[in-house]
Amino acid sequence: MKIISKETSKRVCDHMNNDHIDSVHKYLTHYGKISTFENAYMEEINNSYIKINYDGQSAIINFKNEISEEEIHSTLVSMIKDIKEENNL
Repeated sequence: MKIISKETSKRVCDHMNNDHIDSVHKYLTHYGKISTFENAYMEEINNSYIKINYDGQSAIINFKNEISEEEIHSTLVSMIKDIKEENNL
């Protein structure tokens, strides 16, 4: 079983929320199927999913496969690329 520590989760979430909030919003809209929200931020990432808090609620976005800490960056980038391809961006 692949493990992502709480410390890594916090670091990744802080980075995504501070530097890539637009990507967090795209994950929520595309994978979470949540199109209307006032505020959203990445709350947790683990080996199975991303948890995004939006307007006091939570959306769980499952990964296709379990990931390790070393696979976080490539997985998140791949998810954004898939969104762009599907939307012809």
